[in-house]
Amino acid sequence: MRPLPLPDHPNPYTVLDRKALFDSPWIRLREDRFRHRKGVEGRYPICGFKRTACGVVALDEEDRVVLVGQWRYPLESYSWEIVEGGGEAHESPFECIQRELAEEAALRAEVWEPLAYTNLSNSSTDEEAFLFLATELSEAHGEPDEEEELNVHREPFEDCLRRVLSGEIADGLTVIALLALQAKRSGLSQPLNPALAERFFQRPAEHPSAGRARWDKLELP
Repeated sequence: MRPLPLPDHPNPYTVLDRKALFDSPWIRLREDRFRHRKGVEGRYPICGFKRTACGVVALDEEDRVVLVGQWRYPLESYSWEIVEGGGEAHESPFECIQRELAEEAALRAEVWEPLAYTNLSNSSTDEEAFLFLATELSEAHGEPDEEEELNVHREPFEDCLRRVLSGEIADGLTVIALLALQAKRSGLSQPLNPALAERFFQRPAEHPSAGRARWDKLELP
């Protein structure tokens, strides 16, 4: 397919100043002062994620999805999700999600493939997610983090789709991954961009996104 069209000058912002506001092991915050080409000046707060969002649709031999249930503190509600986790700086998304599958579900998989890539909350964060499909599951040794209280459940794939449509399953990575797999099963086929596909197996520093790379050079030219 041809790429979607881009305007001749897609970026309308001139950055006047950047200021770091907050830093933690998980997120960082900054505020950019900008001038828009229409003449408006303003401030743009940006949240940067230090870890890479990763998820996997792990399917067993009965076409059931391995779901993990946990309390989501920001939402103050319980959530059933695919196996997910945050990749460390020294991990590729593939290394991260293999570890998470063992830790959260005590499973390993023989067959892996990239499923989808997505940007999350792109109006205010640089967060990006790498989603996989895994099959031929077997038991593995692993334990969740000390602060995690998880339940594991296997749900038929079609029932998971129904729960997405009803709103019962609402986690973003889970919704995107399940619908991407359903699209593939319905006959849609389009390979990932080769440069993007490589990033599923590369550590963040080896091939960072433009947004995440910005944090290492906040100073203006």
